[in-house]
Amino acid sequence: MLIGGRLRVGLLAFVLVVSACSGTAATTDTAFPPWLETLVASTTEFQKEILSDGEVTIDELEKAVLATVQCMEENGVTVSDFSFDSESAEWGMAIVWGTDPPDDADLDSLDAVENMCATEYSIVVGSVFGFQNRPTPEEFSVELARTAQCMRDRGLEVPDGVTREQLQLIAESDERAYGECRQLAQDGSN
Repeated sequence: MLIGGRLRVGLLAFVLVVSACSGTAATTDTAFPPWLETLVASTTEFQKEILSDGEVTIDELEKAVLATVQCMEENGVTVSDFSFDSESAEWGMAIVWGTDPPDDADLDSLDAVENMCATEYSIVVGSVFGFQNRPTPEEFSVELARTAQCMRDRGLEVPDGVTREQLQLIAESDERAYGECRQLAQDGSN
């Protein structure tokens, strides 16, 4: 039973947002942009081993995510209902709290553990996976238009021809709607 639980979407969510969520590469170039090369060069031995062939498979991503979850558990976080979808590369879990709701200090502590573990085991692997599975410009344009329309349908004011940056600013007013609309747009179900 989850008491006072807080559903967590993996720290990799920001990375996986750029993926096509199909598990197959939508683009064919393999050269990393400078920001990603810097991350890869400075990552941990665990992640360097996964990255040694220059690619990240769905199984390798799952290995990195599982190591992150194990690290969190070893650092006092009680995780339940962990799931990893090998089709979409999405993962999630529930955090189990005691009978009292967590306060800000509890949440800050959880975030610190999650950040530490992701930095050690998965953030760079997830970044490379997301980069390798990013949508083509055409796919991204369609996804952006679907996301914008979904947000309009939910009552948010989104101008026609909105850019990704503009949409992200609008999303700050309703992050839940933005996340749900992005997911629907990526799935192609809206």
